[in-house]
Amino acid sequence: MNWENDMAVIAIDLGTTGCKAALFEGSRMLGIAYRHFNYTSPEDGWAEQDAEAVWRLVDQTVRQALSACETAPQVEGIGVSVQGDAVIPIDQEGTALHPAILGMDTRSAREAADLQEQFGRGQLYSLTGMPCEPLNAITKMAWLVRHHPELRRRIWKYAHYSEFLLMKLAGVPALDYTMASRTMAFDPVRKDWVPAILEFVGITPSQLGNLSPSGAPVGIILRQVADSWGISRNALVITGGHDQCMAAVGAGVIESDLACYSMGTAEVISTCFATPRANPAMLAANYPCYCHAVAGQYFTITLNQSGGLSLEWFQNNVMELEQLSDDARAAAYQRLIDEVEIKPSLAMFLPHIVGSGTPTCDHLSRGTFLGLSLKTGRRDMFQAVVDALAFEARLNLEKLAELDIFVTELRGVGGGTRSRQILELKATVLNRPICTLRNPEAALLGAAILAQVAIGRFSSIEEACAECVRIDLTVEPRKDAGELYATAFGRYRQVY
Repeated sequence: MNWENDMAVIAIDLGTTGCKAALFEGSRMLGIAYRHFNYTSPEDGWAEQDAEAVWRLVDQTVRQALSACETAPQVEGIGVSVQGDAVIPIDQEGTALHPAILGMDTRSAREAADLQEQFGRGQLYSLTGMPCEPLNAITKMAWLVRHHPELRRRIWKYAHYSEFLLMKLAGVPALDYTMASRTMAFDPVRKDWVPAILEFVGITPSQLGNLSPSGAPVGIILRQVADSWGISRNALVITGGHDQCMAAVGAGVIESDLACYSMGTAEVISTCFATPRANPAMLAANYPCYCHAVAGQYFTITLNQSGGLSLEWFQNNVMELEQLSDDARAAAYQRLIDEVEIKPSLAMFLPHIVGSGTPTCDHLSRGTFLGLSLKTGRRDMFQAVVDALAFEARLNLEKLAELDIFVTELRGVGGGTRSRQILELKATVLNRPICTLRNPEAALLGAAILAQVAIGRFSSIEEACAECVRIDLTVEPRKDAGELYATAFGRYRQVY
């Protein structure tokens, strides 16, 4: 296609502790900005945010991204990527009536137990594709119903950040299928709510977002927002989805055999398949089965929530780098990275700093070092931590293969992809190539791809990914170290 005036889109990626915004024309990123925010923990196990303050920071981030463009772009659409499972009760104006209860918040453990007792863990999974956990949004809604009856008459919608943002942008509480199917109250096959679960919790479908596929236009940007940003009043606001799904689209993971390997605070491997797999074997491994952002595709993720967190813990608590200046800390950490070898440590580390991830999901398990001797130094211990993250990923890839979900290539995203040495170590342990992307902002790119399909820049997600997703490096396994790591992995399997 020839474009006399290129169509630009704004992509917003709203995470747990920060927001990114960027302008895209096709694969080209015109400007990007980032703002950090935080959450509070008023009680043990709680994690919440002032959602209105988060919106103000989103607004500032978009303004900053627009200012970073060399020339004023012609914005035709806006797409969003959001953190999973947060719940925000809102009124008809879209104003938050209670702090956002974040996905990691576990205050709703009793409500999760009540749901499991009423329906059974297996039945809940077969109906919704989600293992029963207090992390799921429906349990947080149940907690609000039980603990804040004074809000019930004022609550118009129990929203996620997806509906919350779309209300601020277009005045429409649209809820895409990827987020709806993570609630544990939605049937990802029928694409509709499960009435019995909602009735048990005490809410109605009208109190939830307007269901929509990902990548669907839901309205025109509100005039006051368009004018304050200095963009067209005709810009379309478009549904996006769960940030893991958006990152997968931005990494080109829109068909089976590929997986997106996100290496951040948590380590997540996500992949898709054409038929639903909400079966007992998937539940036993604690893998969800929910809607992908690509129509007709289903999605699952593995989770090591102690991934990058283990590296941060080692820096702060073992190396005591937290007390250093930012530059000194970065230099000290880089020295640790530079000393990593493609050779397993004689020490071993169980990276359960905040419990184990999939496939065991033992929230009570805790991290430990094993095999220390008089010769063990901090370098050996750090090597053991890095080894362990790769071993956890291998545990999950092997479990996925047992479930007939095969991954032949990994697309790496996130901060953990910056070190070629660590990527080579992980590729060796996993015995698979790991590719990095020219644009590492995969969630932003995923939201931009859906938005550009919606405004007609591309005819399909497949065409958009073919043009926009570019491989940078392909890191192959080291054959000379494969056997050593296979032996070490055999020992690691027995540690837990």
